[in-house]
Amino acid sequence: MEMDKKNKVLAIYAVAAVFAVLFILLRMDFLAIAGALMFIIGVVYESMVSAKEKGFKNEIKEIIIAIIVAVVLWNVSAFALNTSSPFNAVVSCSMLNALQRGDVIVLYGGEVNTNEINITEHDFETMINNREEHYVCGFCKQGESYEPCSINPATGMKAEGDVLKYDCGACIQKYFNEEKIVACTKGVYINNEYFDATKKEGDIVVYRPKKADLFASIGDIIHRSIVKINVNGEQYYLIKGDNNPMFDVQAFDASLSKTNSLVNSSQLLGKSILTIPYIGYIKLVATGQFANPENCNTLMIYKN
Repeated sequence: MEMDKKNKVLAIYAVAAVFAVLFILLRMDFLAIAGALMFIIGVVYESMVSAKEKGFKNEIKEIIIAIIVAVVLWNVSAFALNTSSPFNAVVSCSMLNALQRGDVIVLYGGEVNTNEINITEHDFETMINNREEHYVCGFCKQGESYEPCSINPATGMKAEGDVLKYDCGACIQKYFNEEKIVACTKGVYINNEYFDATKKEGDIVVYRPKKADLFASIGDIIHRSIVKINVNGEQYYLIKGDNNPMFDVQAFDASLSKTNSLVNSSQLLGKSILTIPYIGYIKLVATGQFANPENCNTLMIYKN
């Protein structure tokens, strides 16, 4: 009987492993979710078997020890990596193809390697007062055709900032076997110095949005730092998801009541130094995040 129970546990883990291998080969999220679910079932079943054999008190003791070990390892990792959040699971597809949904990234709270520019406090105030960082890219009519242009979302009119100007272009957004042309932000000019977002060169960082930001309801954001703006001893970051058509600060809701503010250094949790594939699906299953986000079915490609 004892061997039968152990064989059942092994069988559950074997099924989880099969789902994991199929996911690696086919890249279908439901396979990863099924694998993570089977793994969780295996852990629960193994705990129940152990409780019956050794007693519930002993099993509770082992669970408490496991929790203590996990907490100690988390805090040791946090101290060693200089961040309060040393591990973070990727829950969306906004960083394709650099990161996949279900990856876990290891963070380090060190200096972010990215483009950098110094501007005066006067220029920064001009940019903020004009809300230039929130201008978006769209299509404006030019004669008989439509061309990519910068638009002030508050007015719906074509507009360019005095300090910050977005380089608006056309991108291909692939949806399964279909393709469509969308407006996208290819880079940004700050005081006429250009920073190219298409090269995807800056560090991937994790930051916590401010409570009033549009992204606050999502949780921690894992995107790429495009440029750091130094202003009188303060640092602000323009950040973008590789698979998103715009910078984070350009996102807004339909009522214009919410957008995202520039990320300051105090919001940063760290930069990615290591990616561990697949195991993030355990978190996704445990938190009930079964459905694929919309951007997991699309891939954005910059046109030349």
